[in-house]
Amino acid sequence: MRKTEKTAETLYTEARRYLQGDGITPSYEKGISYLKQAADLGHARAQYNLGICLHKGTGIPQSYEEAYRYFELAAKQGHPRAYYMLGCYYAFGFLFPPSEETAVHYFRFAAEAGVTDAQYDLGVLLLDGKGTFKSEEEAVRYFKLAADQGNADAQYNLGICYYQGRGVAVSDEEAIRYLELAVRQKQPKAAEALEIVMMAAYRPKR
Repeated sequence: MRKTEKTAETLYTEARRYLQGDGITPSYEKGISYLKQAADLGHARAQYNLGICLHKGTGIPQSYEEAYRYFELAAKQGHPRAYYMLGCYYAFGFLFPPSEETAVHYFRFAAEAGVTDAQYDLGVLLLDGKGTFKSEEEAVRYFKLAADQGNADAQYNLGICYYQGRGVAVSDEEAIRYLELAVRQKQPKAAEALEIVMMAAYRPKR
């Protein structure tokens, strides 16, 4: 490890200690100061976390411009969640006019790296062909990746896909299984959907 890398890692560790109150009195001022020093030395996780603080205005004045800059720096070093946040900036228009096509580019990278939020958001865009080709099968694949890692919205969407036969063979059993998982996490639409699916599944056959 080079001296700069060691220094950046030390600064990042100190930032986390102050931000989390790990054995010391929490201090956003000191935590952000150490975080920025580490980020400016090229520490990817520091760049991403500083971007989050700037995006939310946590311990530092909110600035979408500066947040995007640090997310971009972290993404250039391959940080998966930084790619996801860049996608969010284009998907939801935080800084630029919304561009679903550009969002898909960033979401896909993050999704393949295992970021569950990116897998879910990419699945939503694929399901309706927004910003990319329409593929219900690919949408289901990404929903399943996210759902099996505990993403409640993906569990809900996957349950609906099984119920409606979108991108997958109809299966009331699988629909109920994933909707029940979403209900346990209090996904707001899951309970009503589960009731509808169960009524249809157990309706007496004539």
